[in-house]
Amino acid sequence: MRNHNFAMALAGCLLASQVQAQDAPAIPGDDRLNAVLWTMTSAEFEAASYMAYAVAKTQLDAALKDKSRSAVAQTGKYTKLPPAIIMDIDETILDNGPYQVRLMNDTVTRPADLMSTWVEEANAKPLPGVIDFVTYAQSKGVTIFYITNRNSEKEAATRKNLEAVGAKLPTDVDTVMLEREKPEWTGDKASRRAVVAEKYRVLLLLGDDFNDFVTAQRLPAPERRATAEREAARWGRDWIIIPNPMYGSWENSAINFQFRATIDERRRIKHDTLKALQ
Repeated sequence: MRNHNFAMALAGCLLASQVQAQDAPAIPGDDRLNAVLWTMTSAEFEAASYMAYAVAKTQLDAALKDKSRSAVAQTGKYTKLPPAIIMDIDETILDNGPYQVRLMNDTVTRPADLMSTWVEEANAKPLPGVIDFVTYAQSKGVTIFYITNRNSEKEAATRKNLEAVGAKLPTDVDTVMLEREKPEWTGDKASRRAVVAEKYRVLLLLGDDFNDFVTAQRLPAPERRATAEREAARWGRDWIIIPNPMYGSWENSAINFQFRATIDERRRIKHDTLKALQ
């Protein structure tokens, strides 16, 4: 009897689900769904983020002891310079997953406007493990520079959000370096890394995008992978990367920088790329 009642209840639940599915509006397809879901809900991403910052802490200690180490090309008397770390902000310190959800659900508002609103709210939460690492680095006398491609108009909101999650910003030096804050500070972050390297020994680079480590904005995907291979000795030592499957320059290179392509055209390019790798 109990089995019969369970079967009847299960059948009722399935029927109710089918009715709800029929009544509910169709959910539009979105190529970001699994990536955003994984980043926002999976234990795997949580573990990967904790692991990245645990490795960063270990490498920070090693770099502080070894004065010859630098995460960028430095010459001269750089060993006598004070220590610093360079970090990206979005998907490295701040979690913008909720913005990605808005982007998926709002097909009317322009993405730039959605992002502007999200940044101004200054309510992004920190990634797992990052604030413990930042606090540890600062306790060791290391200055942290935040090099981001957020627009310079968003500096106040960006600073507010960083302070809110516990990333203490010094008052005697500008450590938040945004795109176009100076005319020569383009989307290529190399010039800003060079500015930091003039006065500091750069111990680590941390980010979620290849451009947080090298100049690769217009590099085709095969060349990006070849560059990553050439720099194999740096990964997990001088350079720490946080996984971000939601967006990034990797996708631009995967579609051969055809920014005006429609969604269907972009999918075709991606499919053709993968077919060629079978």
